[in-house]
Amino acid sequence: MPLSSPPAPPAVAGRLALGRRGRTVGLGFLVLTDVVYATSAFDGRRAAAAGLTPSMSSPMSDLGLLIALVGIGLVAAVQWRQRWPVALALVGVAGVALQLGPTFALINLMWVVVTRPWKDALWVGGIVAGATGVAVWRDLVASPAATSFWRTLVAQDGQPVGWYAPVVVTLALIALFGGTGLWLRTRSQLRTAEVVVASERQAVTSLTDQVSRQTERERLAREIHDGLGHNLSILSVHAGALEAMAEAAGDDLVDRPEGADAVERRTAAQLKESAQVVRETAAKSVSELHSLLNILRNPGDADVAAPTKTLRDVRALIDDSVTAGMPLIATVYVEDGEAMDPPLAQAAYRIVQELLTNARKHAATVPVRLTMTGGRGEGQLVIGTANHLPPPKWPPPAEGAARPGTGLAGIRERVEHYGGDMQWGADAEAVFRVSVRLPWRLVERSAKEGN
Repeated sequence: MPLSSPPAPPAVAGRLALGRRGRTVGLGFLVLTDVVYATSAFDGRRAAAAGLTPSMSSPMSDLGLLIALVGIGLVAAVQWRQRWPVALALVGVAGVALQLGPTFALINLMWVVVTRPWKDALWVGGIVAGATGVAVWRDLVASPAATSFWRTLVAQDGQPVGWYAPVVVTLALIALFGGTGLWLRTRSQLRTAEVVVASERQAVTSLTDQVSRQTERERLAREIHDGLGHNLSILSVHAGALEAMAEAAGDDLVDRPEGADAVERRTAAQLKESAQVVRETAAKSVSELHSLLNILRNPGDADVAAPTKTLRDVRALIDDSVTAGMPLIATVYVEDGEAMDPPLAQAAYRIVQELLTNARKHAATVPVRLTMTGGRGEGQLVIGTANHLPPPKWPPPAEGAARPGTGLAGIRERVEHYGGDMQWGADAEAVFRVSVRLPWRLVERSAKEGN
């Protein structure tokens, strides 16, 4: 498989590109030097064979011109050494057959080692080594000796060249270019390995954070289940017992010989109804607590984390509040509520729930006015509550001032999370008002199609 270069920042990538262009120019100049020498040596040998004295001013032969043109093409092809190194190495071998030197073939062999599998490097290296040996041997035995490049390096003037000279020179050239390719390949692999290690380290860090958060969620879920769940269960049991006692007391009043007045019977009925509301509310709270604990333990599960409350459930929430004895006047007019984004609809439900809970906590006996209006055409959903403050809570704090509890703070965080806004405060008539505006978002098309 070809080796891929690791990603680099823009500044580093620019420097690398400049370095590649510099290497291309340098290698191209090396091939051009080989072409110039091979062309001049070819014409010099032909002139010596014809009995002429080689001279730099002698005109270039037609065959020499053809060799020069082929060599110039090889110089231009150096820039594609990374894209087609195998094919260009074979072209360089063919150039050796045309009396050119082996430089172009050796350069492409270097990039075969860098970018191609080892099996390609082996068979291409064998062919290039054979062509290089032929080119070196041809140069060493060339006549006259002045046209031989390698003879001037490995033999003294007039001394014969040993049979081992072509082998030594060929092995040295293969070792030089092949070793350079091996070094470049190793450096590229190390750079890629560094990127992979950094990526894996980041993934491990992310997984560690996820495991830590999941452990914390499990701990919180366990504490909530053991504490709040236990208390709700006790509340449900005692509410059931209270309901049974109220029913038994009502039966005793009916069976009493002297009878019972209307006030006593009404009191017993109200006690039974209140106990039933407490028991049903506690059971509903336990069920909702289990759902919330599942979300806390499995936040990524689509089935668990799916919204469970919609705008349609606001009616039941209002009925429960009225049944529990809360003096509530509600006006709800929402157009096409089913088209609202489910998470946003559940957030609206939770906001209404918290507003009613907050009013019940701080002004239990005061009538509360609840309004919810909006729709797709308006592009928003507006939720508001208003109630008179009891005398002990007057004068009221200014808007945004510190208040006991976290109800309004939690509502504001939820509203800001969905891109809405919230205002709250009391006016001169001691009416505490809360106004929440949420943007209207439609159900995602993909979600509709999936349903």
